[in-house]
Amino acid sequence: MKVALELQPCCGDRSGVGTYAYELARRLTDRDGLEFCGDLFNFCGRNDVSRYLRGIHMPIRESRLLPYGIYRRIWDAAPIPYGSLFPGGADLTVFFNYIVPPRVAGKVVTTIYDLTYLRFPETMQPGNLRRIRKGIGRSIRRSDRIVTISEFSKRELMELLDVPEEKIRVVYTAPSSPEEPADFQMCQEKFRIRRPYLSYVGTIEPRKNLERLLLAFELLKREHHVPHQLVLAGGKGWRDEGIYRTAAGLSCARDVVFTGYVTQAEKSALYRNADAFVFPSLYEGFGMPPLEAMAQGCPVVCSGAASLPEVAGDAAELVDPLEAEDIARGIWRVLSDSGRAAGLVERGRRQAKRFTWDASAQALARVCQELSEGPPCTRP
Repeated sequence: MKVALELQPCCGDRSGVGTYAYELARRLTDRDGLEFCGDLFNFCGRNDVSRYLRGIHMPIRESRLLPYGIYRRIWDAAPIPYGSLFPGGADLTVFFNYIVPPRVAGKVVTTIYDLTYLRFPETMQPGNLRRIRKGIGRSIRRSDRIVTISEFSKRELMELLDVPEEKIRVVYTAPSSPEEPADFQMCQEKFRIRRPYLSYVGTIEPRKNLERLLLAFELLKREHHVPHQLVLAGGKGWRDEGIYRTAAGLSCARDVVFTGYVTQAEKSALYRNADAFVFPSLYEGFGMPPLEAMAQGCPVVCSGAASLPEVAGDAAELVDPLEAEDIARGIWRVLSDSGRAAGLVERGRRQAKRFTWDASAQALARVCQELSEGPPCTRP
């Protein structure tokens, strides 16, 4: 069976979806009758996509007829079979970003990470929200299997979208292999960071609950006179104006640092040198940053909502994300008790090792193998 992986999310600055697709693709090799290849759009060959695909050893098929963004806008109207855009076709295509294009031949697996579009639609970019609302029902019907990234998200799919349990498979995400950290002194100079500090890594957007984190930070300054900076590392997201406005209005605004997008090496350095990593997100299908911080030996304070207790286990200080006071109390428990912090670090390293990309790639391969042994697909 020829299995094509949609690798478009790997190109550009990789966020969660791109990292998931890339880390799985670089570990999938031909096995047990499965022959893997990668598909992506590269209009007229204008882009050097090889720099995004280093470490991926399967054959890569490029469609150079039109840009991906154009194809996505016209695919409902244009009678262009998806498989005709890539030489050789495929018996099974794996899509990594929620939506299956129309007119895909063969069997289909699609990945649905979470249901933010139903739980917190106000936190999404309007274009992305419209795309998912318009296409997710058809995508679920068209898919032979739905892959998701936690038992929590599996339950969400069953309860909110009535997806049958037998159609869903959980393929966990995992911390990326720890990259050699960037020189911390260079990071300090680049981002104007000083020790001690608290860190957050992720997109700057409302779903991440950063306004309450900022209020919690001010409480820590006022009640416990902590000397820390709060370092918020990540690219800008949708509707982030309130976050920056809240930060600017704090009495301790000079101790809040927004770094913008950081590389994996810079993230590693920020994790390793923080007194605590704080992740108060309201909703996550998995929640990668807490595991990344655990793998780097940083004590973690995180939300007790959605999938995060499943991911963090007993290796994080869990807090109520709806209460800034509780976020502050959780951080203070870690900062004020070195034994508690050391225990979190020890348990965190063990917890992070429970999730590996090798195991996840094997799980996805099993999904493909399962479909290869079923009856042939006759749907157009």
